[in-house]
Amino acid sequence: MSAGAGAAVEAGFSSEELLSLRFPLHRACRDGDLVALCSLLPHTPRAHLAAEDSFYGWTPVHWAAHFGKLECLMQLVRAGASLNVSTTRYAQTPAHIAAFGGHPQCLVWLIQAGANINKPDCEGETPIHKAARSGSLECITALVGSGAHTDNPNKRKHQGLDCSSL
Repeated sequence: MSAGAGAAVEAGFSSEELLSLRFPLHRACRDGDLVALCSLLPHTPRAHLAAEDSFYGWTPVHWAAHFGKLECLMQLVRAGASLNVSTTRYAQTPAHIAAFGGHPQCLVWLIQAGANINKPDCEGETPIHKAARSGSLECITALVGSGAHTDNPNKRKHQGLDCSSL
C-alpha cells in the first residue's frame, strides 16, 4: 500500500496510534523495546516480518536498522526476517537504511550475518553511497573493509530499477 493510500484508509488515527495498533513490531523496533518485540515474535506469522508499514514502506528490520536498535535487529533475523529484504517502493535494504542512518554497529552486524552490501536501490545507490551521503565515516570504513564496491556508478535506472514512477 502506498503512503497516500494508507493515509486515506487510516484517517482518524494519529500516526502514533496507527503504529501501535497496526504495526506493533515496527513500533517496538523504533523504540528499541526488546521486551515488547520478544513477546510479539512468538505469535507473529513469519510473513508479517516482511510487512511494510503505511508510512515509509519499511519492514520491522528497516525500522531497527534506521534507529540503530541492534538487539531488535538480531531478534528479528533470528525469528526469520530477511537481511536483504528490499522495500517495494525504493528497493532499499536494511544495509542501505543503517548506512544512511549512520549506525555502524548495525551495519557491521548485517555484514557479518551475510547482508548484500553491493545491492543497488532504485536510484542505483548502494549502502556505501548512503553512508557517504550521510557523512558516516565509520559506516564507509566498515563497508570498504568488507569489500563494498566503490566504483559502482550512481545511475538512475541501474539494473532495470526505476524510481521515476514514485
